[in-house]
Amino acid sequence: MSPNDSAIGTALDRDTVRSASRLLIGALAVVGVLAVVTLLPGIDRLVPFASVIFAAVATGVVALAVAGILLYAAPKFALLTRLALGGRAADSESDARPSRIAENAGGTAYWLVVFGAVLVAYRGLAGVAVPLLNDAAWAYDAAFLFAALVPVVFLVARLTVTVDPLADAIADRVAGDEGDGDASAATATPDRDGG
Repeated sequence: MSPNDSAIGTALDRDTVRSASRLLIGALAVVGVLAVVTLLPGIDRLVPFASVIFAAVATGVVALAVAGILLYAAPKFALLTRLALGGRAADSESDARPSRIAENAGGTAYWLVVFGAVLVAYRGLAGVAVPLLNDAAWAYDAAFLFAALVPVVFLVARLTVTVDPLADAIADRVAGDEGDGDASAATATPDRDGG
């Protein structure tokens, strides 16, 4: 690795960490503002001509904002996970491929964040959607069930393809490298000739 590659990796890592941290802090700040807004007088009153309260509307808006932030941040969390596990960035100038474990862990992190965004939106919008839909509230649940199945399917796929490389890495770490084991076995067994 050249000093130039190290500087690129460090700058990318710092910028990515800063950006992802800013997004996470922003999401937490939005949730904090929602907590303050729900304390306002009259926030528990019904919206005119609707069966929802103002707090539910505010929660729905904040939930959409937080879900959007999570969706925007998902690729950054995937990149951070890959870098933390020793994988290279996709735009790195080196020819070396990132390790399969780091790549799959990055994909897993991405789909976990997307799944979290779907859950945030589901929980946050329930206070508005369920009272408005009345007897058709099942449609709300069904829509989010199908939306949540997409990241779950990709998450299971990423976890499935990670099993073999992770098992190989653990075996190499615990029992030694496969190539080393064959070489040491060949030198440890003497020939039948006594040599």
